[in-house]
Amino acid sequence: MSVFSTMSQDLAAALDLTYEPVGVTLYREGDPIPADPPFTQENLKSYCQALALAGKGRTLLLAKEQMGCKLGTSVLGFEADMEAFLDDGVLEKYGVGLYGTEAASAATIRNSTYLEAGKTRAALIAPLATFREPPQVVVFTANSEQVMWLLYAVNYDRGGRMDLPQSGGALGGCADITALPLLQGIPNVTFLGLGCRLKSALDACHLMLGVPGNSLSALHQHILAMAKPIAMLKNARTGGK
Repeated sequence: MSVFSTMSQDLAAALDLTYEPVGVTLYREGDPIPADPPFTQENLKSYCQALALAGKGRTLLLAKEQMGCKLGTSVLGFEADMEAFLDDGVLEKYGVGLYGTEAASAATIRNSTYLEAGKTRAALIAPLATFREPPQVVVFTANSEQVMWLLYAVNYDRGGRMDLPQSGGALGGCADITALPLLQGIPNVTFLGLGCRLKSALDACHLMLGVPGNSLSALHQHILAMAKPIAMLKNARTGGK
């Protein structure tokens, strides 16, 4: 059993996770793309959907053509030029109902976090347990209580206030919990957005949290160290039975 398989099992058991922890590695220009797994041929609705599917056991190696959501592929650095499709109705679409004006919609999208344009070639999105090398980012799909414990874990040593930057109701899975941890080396939570939830079909109570891969070992240790308070809350809920 690999170290990542053990971590995944420990985390899922400690937190009663419905979705397995998911590893994400993006292959940029010049990076060798693995021959196994082969590229996924089915067309998905979005990167967020891929995260949800991987949390249920799917291993997905995706090119941009299979990822569905142009906003997501732009954030993750697949698109060389996002201006063409932004000007082709995207800003107007987000401005209808979600934002009062096109300017507010544009500010939400343009001020998000983006990887360098046109440099990403593929994304491996798979259960953490399947990895042999550390993924770049680990994503948890979890309910609010489980996210609470994960936030305790990432803040276990430092304590104090946590700043959790938000994209403003769009680009949650791609920007908030993937691009931001990659670029800034910090954990973050997303409440997702309308498109994220429509395409991933997550339950209303679920959020997502992303942590840099190099912080996974500490998070794992901290969750195990919190076994007593985690059990305290579980026992209180079941009346001590």
